[in-house]
Amino acid sequence: MRNITVIGLLFVFITSGYGQQPDVKANDERSPDTATIRYLTLDQKWPAPVLIKMNDTVLDGFQFYDPAVNVNRLNAVNGNIGLAYKSLIFDPDTPEGFRFAPSVIYHYLLRNDNIRYYQTLVPFSNVAYSFGDGKEQLFSVTHSQNFARGLSIGVDLRIINSLGKYNRQKSDNSSVAIQGQFISDNERYAVLANYRNNRYKWRENGGIVNDSLFTQNMEPERNRIAINLAAADNLQKESGAFIRQYYYFGRNPGKPDTENSKSDTTLTRTDSIAVNKLPARIFFNPERSDFLRHTFTYTRNALLYTDTRPTSGYYPNIYIDSLKTFDSIFYHEFSNQFVFEGGIGKARGSGKAILLRLGFEHAFTAYKNGFNENKNDSIKRTFNRVTTFGYLAANAFGVAKAEGKIWITSGAPFNGDKGISALLTLPGFDNSTSWGNLSAELGVNALQPDYIYQYHHSNHFSWENSFGQQTLLIGKIMYHQKYFSTGFNFYNLDGYVYFDENIRPARANSSFAVNQLYGQAEIKFGNFDLQAFAVWQNSANTEILHLPALAGRVSAFYSLNLFKRALYLQTGLSLMVNSTYYADAWMPALRSYYVQNQFEAGNYPYIDGFINIRVKRARMFLVMKHLNSGLSGYNYMMVPSYPMPDRGLRFGVSWNFFD
Repeated sequence: MRNITVIGLLFVFITSGYGQQPDVKANDERSPDTATIRYLTLDQKWPAPVLIKMNDTVLDGFQFYDPAVNVNRLNAVNGNIGLAYKSLIFDPDTPEGFRFAPSVIYHYLLRNDNIRYYQTLVPFSNVAYSFGDGKEQLFSVTHSQNFARGLSIGVDLRIINSLGKYNRQKSDNSSVAIQGQFISDNERYAVLANYRNNRYKWRENGGIVNDSLFTQNMEPERNRIAINLAAADNLQKESGAFIRQYYYFGRNPGKPDTENSKSDTTLTRTDSIAVNKLPARIFFNPERSDFLRHTFTYTRNALLYTDTRPTSGYYPNIYIDSLKTFDSIFYHEFSNQFVFEGGIGKARGSGKAILLRLGFEHAFTAYKNGFNENKNDSIKRTFNRVTTFGYLAANAFGVAKAEGKIWITSGAPFNGDKGISALLTLPGFDNSTSWGNLSAELGVNALQPDYIYQYHHSNHFSWENSFGQQTLLIGKIMYHQKYFSTGFNFYNLDGYVYFDENIRPARANSSFAVNQLYGQAEIKFGNFDLQAFAVWQNSANTEILHLPALAGRVSAFYSLNLFKRALYLQTGLSLMVNSTYYADAWMPALRSYYVQNQFEAGNYPYIDGFINIRVKRARMFLVMKHLNSGLSGYNYMMVPSYPMPDRGLRFGVSWNFFD
């Protein structure tokens, strides 16, 4: 109970006790040998991508080396890095494309919406490597280079390989993405493209057989604790290509004015200095409007679950083969999207005073459900969908900005999906470094459930359902300032579909509400820093939607410069805790979580001690994960029968190169 009291006080503190802005000098000062790197990621339907300036020297949060973890990413984990996880925070965001099942590896994937398109005048590279207890290894490489005036190409590689503390807990994940951008000399035409390939392979142990061997620490040698599955594996491959083309018919607001040019030659006069009229490098301008746009997307997914001992007693049924489970699902999708965007006028913080975006998308999906290794027994289906959408924004002289979105889909298996929302922001420009921004949003979405709930056949599970649409009413109030943000979210779910205690799809009999209140703050007292995030949640139907009432993370650290600012150091502690609740259980054969009402997780603090160091272009961390392991009991299990790792040391280094 003491831990819950701590997080409750933390929530009150960061949402109401914020009284001083941090001194930003220490972390925001750029090292004298760094270059300016900017990047953007691309949206699918809605405006607008934002150009972000990357600070390659900042150490805040550097100890969060797991891609699925940061200050406000709080997850229930299957006991090892790189394995499946489920967010502790309710977020009904709807992904684009063919919705097969809720993603359990979302932040590990290189996706179309998180692949970075870099803008750098010099070649930029980053190499990062970390290792730790349990033979845990993470490796990543990033490189971006401008090869010609309007041509840039980059590559990202990520590898996670971790054996884990328990038998058959290994993760073996790899992702690679190649991205490029080209802008014509007259800047009327632009194209951005990528190819990505994600491969994730996990050994599945089904959890430990006897929880008391862990919770009472009766067997300190974790690899000697019996597990439920001795020969099961999950393999998930996701790959694809993305091409987005722009043709602009309006002026580029980021292009220098050349009206005062000396002549129509290649020189223009600025402050008595002769410079080239055409700059040596040009990059994509995400703030530019007035265009026609075409996006082609190809996505390929292959999922395979195997078990050479299906009669172990772990599964509720065996439908096809008692000698070997070989469940394969393959689906790929082609989509073409066409968009017009144009606007009039100009307002502070916005390219246009009134902005209109209209578009439609056609998607063709081929789905195959296979049942044996010879691949001669399968079910095939094809789907065609058309989605039309619109967006309208009006900015009243920067005082207020109103935005509206609407979309509707026709065609199986998501026929009739639709949504509409409105957002009001005060003021109508990014004011986060001053008084901040206040926003209010109201929307409603009507969606068919993900396809796995509608149709699935495998060796251990089989169903065909017609649930109809789920309706989600969304209301949000948000305040955001550079060092502080808070908000309240309200959701009303009608027809909510989930996996029940019998690991079968089920639909809620009545509508129910979910409320959330959250806060995030960064506060500085001299050389001491505090970064905190906390959320309060309430589900009106605790039988089918289990959420921790309180969850949060706080990091406190001390920073100092040494050796005439040649070395910058942070050292501190990070605490993550959530209140007790019935955590969802994991079914490997479905790659999904389901409701259970026997095991309660939470009310346990996870404390990490860390040292972050920066020496010129290199950053290093040393983390003692789970510093308090064994000091306050052995109830550190976030997913039923999947214990979290014991205390362990991690070391990592990230090195930037500019040449």
